[in-house]
Amino acid sequence: MGRIEIESLWIYPVKGCRGVSVESARVSATGLELDRAFCIVDMEGVVVAAREAISKRKLPALATIETVLLNGGATLELRAPGQAPIQIETAPLNTSKNGDILIVDASGKSTTTSGGGDEDDVPAMAGWKLGELKGVVLEEASEWVNIYLNGVVKTASGKARPTRYAMVRSVSHLSMEEYPPIFPLLERASTDELYAARFKGNARLFSDFAPFLLVNRASAKDLSTLSEAAYPIHSFRGNIVVKGAAPWAEEGWASVLIEAAGGEAFELGKIKECPRCTVPCRDEATGQFLFLRDKLKLWKVLKAAFPLKFSDPEWGVWAGAFFGLYMGHNGKGTGTVLRVGDTVHVLMYRPWDVH
Repeated sequence: MGRIEIESLWIYPVKGCRGVSVESARVSATGLELDRAFCIVDMEGVVVAAREAISKRKLPALATIETVLLNGGATLELRAPGQAPIQIETAPLNTSKNGDILIVDASGKSTTTSGGGDEDDVPAMAGWKLGELKGVVLEEASEWVNIYLNGVVKTASGKARPTRYAMVRSVSHLSMEEYPPIFPLLERASTDELYAARFKGNARLFSDFAPFLLVNRASAKDLSTLSEAAYPIHSFRGNIVVKGAAPWAEEGWASVLIEAAGGEAFELGKIKECPRCTVPCRDEATGQFLFLRDKLKLWKVLKAAFPLKFSDPEWGVWAGAFFGLYMGHNGKGTGTVLRVGDTVHVLMYRPWDVH
């Protein structure tokens, strides 16, 4: 194996919206700083279940909202077709002075394959729940989101679906140690110390499950070969994209050490392989399916090539083709700055199907 390094780093300031490619990123207690610090919710539950942190799976139109970090990350700018940009301060908010507090369903419901959403006549609500986060409703940004999404979100028949959206800035985090045992993986962590160690100290904001998602460029290239079509790695929405490893090698990494510039060393441990929903089947910039005649081609190709990766018993009801790794830092190494080009060392191996 040659040298493995970070090819790119991605921050997704607003859950479901476009990400920002950065040359460097600071590690926080909940992942890369500002990653999924904001989310959009449907206050009335017309399109998506009320107060749920909306994912792109439920609302593909979020892909058309561009996010840009300015002033060293102090300012977030939102851009959308036909709409003047709006800027938001990214600093943590004083909850007593900055808008209404909202309790947000912090993912779970948005990651299933249930019906509903912006192309159906019923709100997308089915799924599971991992916990709640407190957030502050940003009034000006909410008005901007309302104007845009109520103009573009329609059913498959072209019918408008007006509702009241809100932009929310997180003011708390969700500890993975507090997840309810809704998957066999989480249930096992309550009795198995090795499994419990995967979750200890890890927390997140509005991401789906874990603080970090790592993906391998070579695996995406191999998937393109299997698909007989170029498959964009950015549709997998990884925070850390690595290169230099063999295809699918990442699935055997139990822990890695990132040799950051300046001599800093940052360790990540594998929590679990990531089962994918329909989001990677869509274009990252438009929200449209990549293969219109075969919308779930990703699932079909991976299931045909690697049938055992499609339904892992440790995920239980969360069935989906694996691509990428959920990783955690156990709350350690906060403040470390990761940079494109940093070397990645594999410290320990654990086959994905060790169970």
